Order: sequence, then C-alpha cells, then structure tokens
Amino acid sequence: MRTGILAMAVFALAANVTAQDLPLEVTAPWQITVGKTVIDVPPQSAVHVRGEKHAKLRVFAEKGGGWRRGERLKPLITQECTAAGALDPTSVKVRSVEGVVFELGKDYKVEGHWGTVGRVEGGGIGAKTPVLVEYDYFPNRLHALAVNAAGAVRLVMGKPTLGIQFPPDLDEGETRLAGIWLSGRVEHLSKRNLLPVDGTPQPVSEWVGRAAELIPETLAKLQAGEKVRIVAWGDSVTNGGGVGGRNREGWYQHQFLKRLKLCFPKAQIELLTASWPGGNSRGYMNAPPGGKYDFKRDVLAPKPDLVTIEFVNDAGWRGERLMEHYGKIRDAIRGNGSEIILITPHFVRPDWMGVNKSTKFDNDPRPYVKSLRDFARDNDIAVADAALLWGHLWREGIPYMTMEGNSINHPDVRGHKLFADALMAIFSERKETK
Repeated sequence: MRTGILAMAVFALAANVTAQDLPLEVTAPWQITVGKTVIDVPPQSAVHVRGEKHAKLRVFAEKGGGWRRGERLKPLITQECTAAGALDPTSVKVRSVEGVVFELGKDYKVEGHWGTVGRVEGGGIGAKTPVLVEYDYFPNRLHALAVNAAGAVRLVMGKPTLGIQFPPDLDEGETRLAGIWLSGRVEHLSKRNLLPVDGTPQPVSEWVGRAAELIPETLAKLQAGEKVRIVAWGDSVTNGGGVGGRNREGWYQHQFLKRLKLCFPKAQIELLTASWPGGNSRGYMNAPPGGKYDFKRDVLAPKPDLVTIEFVNDAGWRGERLMEHYGKIRDAIRGNGSEIILITPHFVRPDWMGVNKSTKFDNDPRPYVKSLRDFARDNDIAVADAALLWGHLWREGIPYMTMEGNSINHPDVRGHKLFADALMAIFSERKETK
C-alpha cells in the first residue's frame, strides 16, 4: 500500500515539474543538459530534391512578397505561400529537360529566403520552356524534452515538416519540459532554439468577466433566452484564413458561437460574418455602396446586438490616427444600436513584428495593440485580448509560427481557438484579486 502511495506521489510531483525545476542548458553544439541528464539532439539534415519539373517559369518579379516572385518550389509550399528560411539558395540549379544547364542571374533568379525561382526576360529560358530544378532544403522540426514519473528525461522527436506543426505526442505519465524549435538551417543549438515550459500561469486580461459592464444589453438578452444577432467583422482571418472554407466550424467566430450556445442554451443566437480577405477596416468602411464589401449593408443593416472586430491588417495604425479612425467605427456601430468587442490580433511573421532576433516575448511589441487597448479603456469597450494569449505560447513550449497555416499570418484551428478563448473570457465569472 505504501509503495502505491509513494508511486502516486512521485507521479504527482513529475506532473508538476517545469523547466525551473530541471534547468536546461546547451552544453555542446548539438547537446542539451537537463539537470544531470545529457541529451544529444540529432543535427539538422537537408532534404535533397532532384529533377523537380516545372512546366514553365514565370518571369522573376523583383518587387512584392518573396513568395510571389517566381514559381514556388513544391515541398516549400504552405497555405498560399512558402516557408521562409527553409531553402539553401546556393544549392539551386536549373536545367532544361534536354539537359541544358542555365545560368543564375542570366537565365533565372532565386528568392532564397522564400524559395521561389523565376526566369529572366531575354535569357535562355522561354515563356513555355519546361525546366527541371534541383535544390536542398531544411524542414522545420519541433522536438520535445519530456520527464516521466520516475524522473527520467528523454528527447521526443518531432516530424520534419513545413507550415503548421504540432508538438510531438508524449507517453502516458510524461510531462513536457521544453520545446526544441529547429526552423530552417540551424548550424548548432542555442538558447534561441529552446522554449522551456516554465509553469508561468496564462495571463488574465483586464477585460475578463466584464460583459455585464461593457456589453450589458447583449448579456441581458442571452441570459433571458432572447434572440441575439452577432456580426463578426474582419479581414482574412475572420474569413477563415489558416483554417479554410471547408472547416467553418474551426473559424474563431463559429467556435465562439458554439461555446456561447453552451453557456446560454435558451438564447437564439444568430451569427453573420462580414469579412474582407486582404482588406482593412478603413477600406471596408470606405468601399463603394453596393459592391462586394459594403460596411452599411454588411455590418450595420443587419442591426446586430453585438459586433466583434478583428483586423490584423490594421496593425499599422497607432496613436492619434488610430483613435480618430476607431472613433469613427465606434460612432457608426454604437449609433446603430450595437455593442462592440474589439479583438487584439494574433502574432504574425517575426519581421513584421520587429522581433527577428527572438520570438520569445510576452508582450505584443506592435504599437497598434497598445493603442487599441488604450482606445478601449478610454471608450468603455470590451476587448477579447487574443494577443495576450499568443504571447504565452512560448512559455508552453510552442513556437507561435508553428500555428501559422501560410507561414505568414493565417492562424490554424488552434490559433482561432485562442480568439474564441479571448471572446469567451469576457463572459466568464470575474474573480476579484485581493
């Protein structure tokens, strides 16, 4: 009996172990020491692609997104785009089907970071010339360090892939200590590759539990079991970006709707979506009436009780310019008799966020997010603070880029769930802190 109790105690202890209890340190180019355990991590290895056929090459576009500058190399394709940093650009060679070797710079050009290849006008590759391409690339891998109930630590290998990536499954009784993120070509391990699970609690937004204060009419109708109409207004993310049109149940607003119905089973909730892929809120508001995107028709005319607003494409706005523009949004929607929930955006590719040197940060560095929160405070508007949840992912051993379906800015179902979590938090019970 005592043995069983002891085993249960050891298991309970292991289940609560974090990287703070077992410190992690890179002690050699491909070696990690966990406490007293030395873990060897296999070095990154290249995948060699030979003879990839393209029926033709488009002309290399010098400007625009790198994933659009030429033909995309096939294994590097993610949703709409390509995986950045995976290609070894020095390895690219292009030849004709007959074996003629073409010259880099003269006949073709390579966008090395994004893995696209295009022909040079006037070069040796014609508009309809089929070509064969050879190259090397480095797939991403997300490994895990796990500890079991006996205290044994092991490396759990992740599958090589590009785009969306899931942490590897652990055995029963194991606890994840850290993620090891190998993105693109990695010469040796460093602290940047380690994402320790440190046990830090998920942050609590200041808007948690404030539905009665900030969206009282919507909440009252939900509680009374009345009809409630919600318009989800946004850009490509609100249009299912990262999830796809065939899985609408995975879109954040549909996840939110499902959970809201569980909380208020008697309410008759209707959800409408007004979304402009690639658009922003100002463009939507200024679009000509009667067109594909019409703010008055899509957002105001349905007379919704609640409008949720998600525009990661507004991330360039800040300060007074944001206050003025979002003031117009506030006046239009509140003047229509609707309540508002603003949604802070998910994280996007590191260079767009100014965090190339590290993707491990808690607070969203974009001025837009701070300005949006300030605007909400000043105007008593509810906020679904999804950015706060994205900032916690690295502390869970998850690199946020593994949740981008297109390797840029379209979150997968897990990312959409964070939006739904943030929306539902507004309706949760508010716990006062002493």
